Amino acid sequence: MKTLAVIFLFLLCSKSYGQIDTSSIYKKADYIIKLIESKNIDSLIINSTDSIRCILCNETGIEKYIDSKTFFTDRIQEIITPALISKLKTAPKSIVRQSEPYLSYIVYYRIIAKDEIAPGHEGVDFGIWLRSDDHLKFTALDTVP
Repeated sequence: MKTLAVIFLFLLCSKSYGQIDTSSIYKKADYIIKLIESKNIDSLIINSTDSIRCILCNETGIEKYIDSKTFFTDRIQEIITPALISKLKTAPKSIVRQSEPYLSYIVYYRIIAKDEIAPGHEGVDFGIWLRSDDHLKFTALDTVP
C-alpha cells in the first residue's frame, strides 16, 4: 500500500511539473493589452521580440514580420481599436501551445461568440502570441477564423 501511495504521489508531482503556468501566460497577454491601450511604446518594445509577425496586416509575402518599433508606432492603432480593447478585457480566454515557427503560447480571446453575427457563424478569436523561448515576449497577432 505504501508503494502504491508513493507511485501515485510521484505521478501526481511529475504531471504537475510538466504543465505550463497558465496564469502567468494570461497575465502577460493582459499586460500587453494594457500597454497597447496606454500607448506605452517603450514598454511594448521591451516586452516584445525584435519583429512582430502580423498575420492581420496587409503585408506581402509569407513571413509578414514588421520591426517592432514600426509596428507599435505605425500599425497597432489600425488593428487594436478602443472597441476591440474593450472586448478583449471581458472576453473568455484560452491558451494554445504552438511549436511552429517557434515555441510559443497563443492566448485566444473570444471576441465574437458563436452565432452572434448570424446563425451558424462560428465566432471569432483574437490571438496574442507569446514566444516561449524569450520570456513570454509578445511576438505575433492573429485571428481565427
